[in-house]
Amino acid sequence: MPVDNKIEVAGVKEALAELNKTQKKLRRAITVEYKEIMQPTVSKARNLVPTDAPLSGFNRAWTPNGGQGSVLPFQGGGQARAPRLPTAREINFPGGRRQYGNWLKWQAGLNAYISGKRPRTIGNYTRNLAAFGIKWQGPAAVLFDTSGQANTPQGRQMVSALTAKYGPPSRVMWRAYQQTDQDVQNELKELVRKIMRSVNEAVR
Repeated sequence: MPVDNKIEVAGVKEALAELNKTQKKLRRAITVEYKEIMQPTVSKARNLVPTDAPLSGFNRAWTPNGGQGSVLPFQGGGQARAPRLPTAREINFPGGRRQYGNWLKWQAGLNAYISGKRPRTIGNYTRNLAAFGIKWQGPAAVLFDTSGQANTPQGRQMVSALTAKYGPPSRVMWRAYQQTDQDVQNELKELVRKIMRSVNEAVR
């Protein structure tokens, strides 16, 4: 389950789908431009990712009741690998080279994306409306970033410790977005105008 922050703009998904059919090169360029726009937010979010297990308990194994897989121990996520030769940062990194690799992996799951999923309506609820998003994937990311309530004494203790050390949720995604939202919003508006202009020209 990803941690998401999304901006919804009506009609953009349809426009992107049209460009994907008629101007694939432009459509790919739009993805590149969008990721460049979101890079300041992604960078700030990655800098907020803890360099070690957020709490000592994150190093222990934990699978939720009824869960399909383990959430903990903290082992990172994504596909990044530690460099073969140690770097100066790696040598001085808290926890050493192995923890440096885990930190890189945890960061690797944090990226900006454009959604190509078609909206689906189930009852009164419609999914997949967002065209642009930024997500931090992985169950440990969700646990760390969004935990704010719990139903058990152990869970409440964890939430209390996370909040005392890192602040209230969202501890990474929303905080990073708030620090860059004005510039991001302005550039996204211009990108949307570009998309709609391109589609109108293609239709004409």
